[in-house]
Amino acid sequence: MITIYPHNTPIIAHIFNYPIRYYGLIMAIVFLVGVLFSYYLFKKKYNNATADLFFDYAPVLIISSIIGARLFYVFASWEFYSDNLIEIFMINHGGLSIFGSIIAGLATIFIISKVKKFDFKKHLDVIAVVFPLCQAIGRFGNYFNQEAYGAPTNGFIRLFVDEKFRYSQYKNIEFYHPTFLYESFFDLIIFFILMRLFFTKKQLNSGVISCLYLIFYAVVRFFIESIRLDSVLNVGNIPIVQIICIIVFIVSSLVLYFICRNKNLQY
Repeated sequence: MITIYPHNTPIIAHIFNYPIRYYGLIMAIVFLVGVLFSYYLFKKKYNNATADLFFDYAPVLIISSIIGARLFYVFASWEFYSDNLIEIFMINHGGLSIFGSIIAGLATIFIISKVKKFDFKKHLDVIAVVFPLCQAIGRFGNYFNQEAYGAPTNGFIRLFVDEKFRYSQYKNIEFYHPTFLYESFFDLIIFFILMRLFFTKKQLNSGVISCLYLIFYAVVRFFIESIRLDSVLNVGNIPIVQIICIIVFIVSSLVLYFICRNKNLQY
């Protein structure tokens, strides 16, 4: 049996009494890895000019993705934020949604592609390769924060959660599914699959890799969400994230079908 114990504090240090958290450090690493690795892939697959173009709009993409992630979480948790409006801006208190980040990122790249006149699908494919690697790294922020864990378990792999981070109905239960680790593992698998496809000798239609990422991640997140305890909004007894996963899976599968059927499909 493997038991994972949390770090004793989510805070690395204080600067002028302001806490510096491991989560923030990990997010900084995620953005750095994401930008630099995407830049490398653009140069490797295309050319320096395309890589430089990505580098120019990367800061806007990062900012919009953070805003989108926050707005989606606030929407899903509106019952709390409607009575605590100032908390909407307290991003350091936690509360980001990966699907909000994906939606905002897609919209941002699409708009910039129309302004800068570049191929939306090609740029999206490169970012889609790198994104699951960033997710795999970013999930360890949940470990340091002792959040986003799964249901109680005494299985082969389990996570110890300090009592102060447990939900009220589970105060006497110590061990839970380490869903951060599950998702990180499957995100890495997605990353390696997409990397292999990205450098395949057979030229794939633009947009295929982006659709495959969304399909793969929707499946992974759907099943992981079924054991997480922190679903912030349910429709009936179904977490809204699972509903979004189903929608993403269906829409991405249809788009993938039409891309493969019609190489000249335009957005």
